[in-house]
Amino acid sequence: MGACCSCFDAITGGKHSGESSQEMTTRNSARGVPPASHGLSRAMSAPTISIQGFKVSGSGLALTRIPVEQDAAYWEIHVSIPGQTAPSGDEDGDLQDVDVNDDGEEDPYAVKFGVATRKDREFYRSLETVEEEGDQASSRDDGTFLMRPISNLRHGDVIGVALQQSDLPMIQILLNGEPLLECIINRFRGTVYPAVYMPAGAGGEGERVDDEGMSLNFVFDEDEFKEMSPHARFGPLLVAQGII
Repeated sequence: MGACCSCFDAITGGKHSGESSQEMTTRNSARGVPPASHGLSRAMSAPTISIQGFKVSGSGLALTRIPVEQDAAYWEIHVSIPGQTAPSGDEDGDLQDVDVNDDGEEDPYAVKFGVATRKDREFYRSLETVEEEGDQASSRDDGTFLMRPISNLRHGDVIGVALQQSDLPMIQILLNGEPLLECIINRFRGTVYPAVYMPAGAGGEGERVDDEGMSLNFVFDEDEFKEMSPHARFGPLLVAQGII
């Protein structure tokens, strides 16, 4: 009877099965395999990007380590520009002086938000070669095809990104809680990562010199969100935990 109970426990996920999973997890820890966690990917981001924790500055493309694998996810990017104060609200508490580039002409200093596919050092070397030859890379070539630009960002602005894989639009971008209809992306394929693109001079004043002014902070913790997602089905981006 004891042997039968042991077999039953293993089949139904009882104590014997649980002990086996624990042993596998312990072995992974002993091998030095770190658990997956949120953060910015140094390997997939441009060499010209500076990464400090969840904060990025500098110029170029920056990708996170964790891909979007769940059906619907939401995350935020908080804008910080030293020397500026957060926009004041009107009587209803809404932010004013929000400016989105919708005149049909692309602002070369507009920061782009959205997602990007996996990148590597070879991608950035190829991009550098194109620029050295005097050519201008298209959005498909520079990694920003699944991103949209927002101009004239202010200190304290909150960019929300809502992604869903089973309905349209697949990617929505919000500015201070308001959806930007001109920034939706209807479809995409493949594995994607939360990403931003910071052009040289973004957040600068006057002649837009390449300064250290603007920084962007990725926020994945729901308790730290400043705005609401567009729908309850958009939960915070989850880290897929698997046993290797």
